[in-house]
Formats: sequence, C-alpha cells, structure tokens
Amino acid sequence: MSDEYDKIKMATECDQTRDKRVSTTTLMMRKKEPRAEPEEESNLEREKELSSESNSVLDDTWAELTQDWQAQPTPTTDIIALMKRTRRRTYGAKFCFLLNIVTTLGLIIAFFYGLLYGVWGEAANIYLGLGSLLSIIFVYFETKIRVSTWSQLCDSPEKAIENAIASSESSMKYMWITKISLLPFLPLVNWFIYSESQTSEKAVLPVYLVVNGFILAVYLFVSYLHRKRQQEYQQLLQVKRV
Repeated sequence: MSDEYDKIKMATECDQTRDKRVSTTTLMMRKKEPRAEPEEESNLEREKELSSESNSVLDDTWAELTQDWQAQPTPTTDIIALMKRTRRRTYGAKFCFLLNIVTTLGLIIAFFYGLLYGVWGEAANIYLGLGSLLSIIFVYFETKIRVSTWSQLCDSPEKAIENAIASSESSMKYMWITKISLLPFLPLVNWFIYSESQTSEKAVLPVYLVVNGFILAVYLFVSYLHRKRQQEYQQLLQVKRV
C-alpha cells in the first residue's frame, strides 16, 4: 500500500510541476504579446514615410516634365507671310495651267494641220497625235485638281493655314501627275527620234542624249519640289494642331 501511495504522490507532484510550467510559459507569452504592437506601428510608420517619399518624388518628376514641356518651342507662323506665299504660288499655278492649255491647243492645231496638208510626215503626225492625247489627259486631271483647290481659297487671315494646306496638297498632286505623264512621253519621244533618224544622215546619239537628259532633269527637279512640298505640308499640319 505504501508503494502505491508513493507512486500516486509522485504522479500528483509531476502533474503540479507540469501545470506550473505551462502557466509560467503562458504568462511569458502574454507578456511578450503586447511588444508586437509597437513593432507593427513602427512598420506602418515606415510604410507611410516610404509612400510619402515616393509621392514627393513623383510630384517632383511630374513638375520637371511639365516645365520641360512648357519650355519646348512651339511652332509659330507669320500669317501675313503665309498668305503672301499662298497667293504667289496660286498665281504661279494659274500661269502653268494656262501654259499647259496653250501647249495642248498648239499640239492639237499642229496635228490637224499636218494631217490635212501632209506637211510633217507620218512619224511627226503620229507623235503630234499621241502627244496631243497625252496633253489633253494631263490638262483634264490638272483642271480637276486646280479648280477644286482654287474654289475654296480666300483672303481671310483666319483661313490662312487651311488655304496653305490646300495649296500644298494641290501642288503635290500636280507634281505627281507630272511625273506620271513623263513615263508614256519618254518612249514616245524616243520612238520619234528613232523614226526621224532613219531618213536623216545626221548623228542621232547627241539628240538622244539631249532629249533624254532634259526629261531626266525635269523629273529630278519635279521630284525635288515634290519632297519640299511634302515637308511644308507636314509643318503646316503641326501648326494647325497647335
């Protein structure tokens, strides 16, 4: 009996000791728990400081970008000079238009005169006939381009940029059809030179070089003006957007 009593007593003491340890551990954990609150608060404060710093950096960056954008030069236009240039180019376009009409009429008259009286010969009549046809087609498209543009031009300063843009568009279209018209004209004129050389004893090579060189020079000059008008057109569009 005494042995059993001793075992029961030892077990009871072990349980009491274990309970004391558990309670002590619990108290220690409870004491440590409140210490986490200041750490969380400090973390929140750090996050707030970081966010405020990032916001200030973004504000400074945005301010710098705004200043740079405002400091950039904006395209300006002299309205009076632009109106004078548009008016001068319109007069030049009308002169070219009139010259093309006169040239076309001259080719037609020469063709019918040679056809009726047999003055020029077969090769010349074919050349004049096809040349007249090409010239009529060219003047037809030129008329559509020029008239549609001239009908909307005016001397109002408020419409100066719009008029300059329309004039540039008209010039670019005119130069485009000019370059296109040289393509069928080139073989026609070379055929005419070849046909005339068959009945002539003169050297034909210099004539080929002069005529083809002239056509090439015209094509290059028109291409140069075409690129220049395209650049002016883009600049005018930028001014209009501003």
